[in-house]
Amino acid sequence: MGRAEEAANHDAIGCALFGTRARFAVLIVTMLCLTSVWSNILAFNFTTICIENDHSNDTNLVYFTDPTVLTATEKSFRTSMVALTALCANIPMTLAINRYGIRTIFAVLGLVSGVSTIMMPIAIEGGYAWLLVARGFQGIAFSGNFPVIGAFCARWAYWKQTGLFVSTLVASVQLAPAITMPVSGALCAAVSWQSVYYIHGSVGIGLFVIFAIFVRNSPEKHPCVGQAECDKIARLKCTEKTTVPYLAILRTPSIWAVWIASVGNFAAVNLMFLYSPVYISNVLGYSENSTGISAALPPLAQFAAKLISGAISDRVHCVTEANKFRIFNSLAFMLSALSFAVLGFMTADTKLVNMLLLGAAAGALGVDTGGFFKASSVLSQQYSHFVTGTFSFTHPLTMFVVPFIVNALTPNNTQEEWSVVFFIIAVMEIVTNIIFCIFVKGEPCEWTKIENSDPSEYGDKEKRGFAREKRESHNAFVKL
Repeated sequence: MGRAEEAANHDAIGCALFGTRARFAVLIVTMLCLTSVWSNILAFNFTTICIENDHSNDTNLVYFTDPTVLTATEKSFRTSMVALTALCANIPMTLAINRYGIRTIFAVLGLVSGVSTIMMPIAIEGGYAWLLVARGFQGIAFSGNFPVIGAFCARWAYWKQTGLFVSTLVASVQLAPAITMPVSGALCAAVSWQSVYYIHGSVGIGLFVIFAIFVRNSPEKHPCVGQAECDKIARLKCTEKTTVPYLAILRTPSIWAVWIASVGNFAAVNLMFLYSPVYISNVLGYSENSTGISAALPPLAQFAAKLISGAISDRVHCVTEANKFRIFNSLAFMLSALSFAVLGFMTADTKLVNMLLLGAAAGALGVDTGGFFKASSVLSQQYSHFVTGTFSFTHPLTMFVVPFIVNALTPNNTQEEWSVVFFIIAVMEIVTNIIFCIFVKGEPCEWTKIENSDPSEYGDKEKRGFAREKRESHNAFVKL
């Protein structure tokens, strides 16, 4: 079979199934798999409530039900073990994904996540040490999430749709708790806490089997992607290989401002997503089913705020780019900090107001789409995969630290104890935002300027517009 005939058959298969939109089907499958990995982790935080409220007197679960058995540090490690193993596995998984692609590596990680989640009830009943082992495997699986997002967008995103692809994949951070919390609440109330793990793990394995069958490392290798779509995705992708200027990046104050802002952001995000079920159930006194539904509201509010603020930031042209970064980041961090601070002054009797403040803190933080998230891409341009990829360290880092803060300060789960936690997170948001606003810049850093003048790769017209178009493609990252 000749090359032309093979290309024609390739086109026929692709157009028959998806036309020139196969990449969106691959995008959705990948997003659901990312959501599954994060959901498997979050399920533990909800079932902790179910187990502690279980009055079956199971002697194997004494370290859950008896508050005197475990120290505050040991309780923290129940949650933080995921973050610890994710931090340790991040670099090896990133290198493996860069070398072998996402199809094999992420499929294996997904199966590890699913199996370890199904085995979680056995591990929990087996004792504290086995629980840490199972949580550790969940963390190893989670270490691939952010590298997969970067690698997938680099291969599959049409340059005008980079923001759409990134925002869709990162939406898994909000979609996971929005799905997991109400589902877990219903399962705990109607069936058992063990069923939460069986359902989550089984669904995850099913999704990753579909992923392994349907997804490819690149559009060119996918049987459902026609030649026209391949050409569209490949258009204006820079093929020039450049070395990442690590030292120059590390010497840039504006980049450190972005990273510091991400610490404040993820500290608040991890507090809300990991511990909102505990606060809603143990402090406000909601039932398990009501807790699941209520805990889903903050991530939904944040997701909506991300979409709205991303669209607004992209269309505001009356202020400079640097001031847009400052305005959006300040709106996000300061309004969220204000909500946390007011929540700290409330009592446990004002349940509805407390829930609204918790939702406001989460929703406001979604406005940071136009703040440090956008700045990370605009400042670093073609090296954004490294600068933004550092979030894969700050996210699990704060996930590791936050449980120690919470468990050390809330031994009795009273509103007064939680008020201190809320004040600490509010101060972190304020301080990190001030640092960001002082040092952030509005234009690409000097080390992003490289020569690309090969006329054989682009026509004269395309060559003249290449820099502008590449800048626009990077700025599209705002929808993150």
